[in-house]
Amino acid sequence: MNHFFMNAPKWRTGAGVLTLLAWLTSCGPNNKAVEYPLIETANTNALDIAKVELTDSATILHTDAYYRPHNWIRISSESYLQAGGKRYMLTGAEGITPDSLFWMPESGEASFTLCFEPLPSGTTSFDFIESDCEDCFKLFGIDLTGKKTFDIPDNVPESLRLVDWDAEVPEPIFKTGTTTVNVHFLHYRPELGKEANLYVNTLFGTQQPYTATVDPETGKASFSFLQCGTVQAAVVLNNSMAGSAWLAPGETTELYVDMHSIGYYLSLRREEKKKITYPAPFQRLYSSGTYANLNNVGNQLDNSPYYSMNSLTGEFADYHMTSTEYAAHVVDTYKALADSIARSNFSLLKKEMKLLALRQDAFSAMAQGDYLREHNYRHINRQWDYNFKVEGIAPLKPADAKAICQLFDINDTKLLMGENVSDYVRAACSSSFDWPQLADIQKGLVKDLRQIAGYPAKAENVALTDADFAQMKAMDNPFYLEAFTLMQKKAKEELAAVEAKSRVETTPDVPKERLFDALIAPYKGKVVIVDFWNTWCGPCRAAIQANEPLKSSNLKSDNLVWVYIANETSPIVKYKTMIPDIQGLHYRLNQEQWNYLCDKFKIDGIPSYVLVDKSGAYKLRNDFRDHSLMIKTLIEELEK
Repeated sequence: MNHFFMNAPKWRTGAGVLTLLAWLTSCGPNNKAVEYPLIETANTNALDIAKVELTDSATILHTDAYYRPHNWIRISSESYLQAGGKRYMLTGAEGITPDSLFWMPESGEASFTLCFEPLPSGTTSFDFIESDCEDCFKLFGIDLTGKKTFDIPDNVPESLRLVDWDAEVPEPIFKTGTTTVNVHFLHYRPELGKEANLYVNTLFGTQQPYTATVDPETGKASFSFLQCGTVQAAVVLNNSMAGSAWLAPGETTELYVDMHSIGYYLSLRREEKKKITYPAPFQRLYSSGTYANLNNVGNQLDNSPYYSMNSLTGEFADYHMTSTEYAAHVVDTYKALADSIARSNFSLLKKEMKLLALRQDAFSAMAQGDYLREHNYRHINRQWDYNFKVEGIAPLKPADAKAICQLFDINDTKLLMGENVSDYVRAACSSSFDWPQLADIQKGLVKDLRQIAGYPAKAENVALTDADFAQMKAMDNPFYLEAFTLMQKKAKEELAAVEAKSRVETTPDVPKERLFDALIAPYKGKVVIVDFWNTWCGPCRAAIQANEPLKSSNLKSDNLVWVYIANETSPIVKYKTMIPDIQGLHYRLNQEQWNYLCDKFKIDGIPSYVLVDKSGAYKLRNDFRDHSLMIKTLIEELEK
């Protein structure tokens, strides 16, 4: 289960809630108004400035907020504007109460007004700083001159600016090597994030995360890792996508990331919502290396159509469709989108890129025919209890699914070069259909991917056997044997380095029906918080990180026990590297045990929490995804 949940960050609370000043007195008649000012960059896309009013007595920000429905944001009473090295403090607000929780409506959009001390006459730009806490909202370079486009950065090497729009998408490289990626964040500010992440999507359909510190002076972060085959990597700063790049194994690649991209995304949202036009395309990343041209084209942002099947919306398929009807629907949708790409004004390279992504999307949609029709039923009927079995959907027949193989070559290695590479690999490895038989494939990519399915997880857990290696040795492409040999060797070395530092509790040897009671039995009379998590779950990690300091402060108590339950999808090396920094008892369950507990508590995703009170009674408490509620409840339970 991989549904992620998170609430809005908890902003620092000021000394008290400000009383709203008399509005007409504090915010006098307008001297100047700037609508939808260009914002250079930000640490969030949850806030936007619709209008700035400048008067002799105040600066007024008409603010739009975008966030998940029924989740909250908060604006600190210590918010200020910054210009010319000076601060101009918040004096009042309308539509929101500073320091209080503001719950987002069903639409996920809201508006309010913030009033500040007046900016000096002649100010050309300013920053909005929602107090000095690290996670508070910060918008930089709010322009007051009427500027509408971003300047091209002048510190990108000229050789990295070259683009051949009519080139072909290059082939993937089946080799291994140590790759170095140097990311240069242009227009960097430490408030945008002190650590950068590189999420590497491999040609095996897996993802490897890496973290590096950003040098506050140069804005540079460097990554080095074992790479097996061509990969696509996402550059992320402060949970915001900063760019993506294809990487060749064994190369040193320089990536220059323009952090004005966050401001550009705000502009695109304005264009869509408010019909404000920002016509100039924006390049968020410049690249060196084998895939430089592909990266430079792929990171040209504009408001052009995506040409997606949109298969996961719940509305793509109709659950009433027969097998034949569903297959025809996938084919017809693909043909219509492919024809639109062919008739577009895109360059040859961009057309090929979009077509590869569409083919991956269509192949995935066909492989998931049964799931997507069931998903439509659940979407229409709001039936998300997966213990409820949807009946009456005829399974997609191989003879119908075969139609996708007649549209394009599913064995084409370039299908590893589309942006939906993980979807393609999962579809190729699907157990629902024997794709080699349906497509009459004797050898090549699809057969190889199906043969090594499961090997990435086994390598990460140092579990590949001699029989596995013998099977890889017999494969036509020697790359797989080389890759998995190196992957398991690396995992084994890393495991040896962390083995002595981590402790995993022995899972009680009892039937699964008695497992949970056996886990908590030793702690009757204490409060127990059981956290279901996995290493690959970002919100799980964020929640754990937020809790750690509390264990030595607000929630420090011998009567509070923290129990962490993960399963074998957490790679053993990553798991044992992480848990020494997480105070508590750690259990790593097998899939049968995990599935039973998830069914027992009706767990709908992770993180999930079970609270055990002092009497030993327990209950699922997924409202604890609201971190402040978790803290409040645990303190109350300890006081009983």
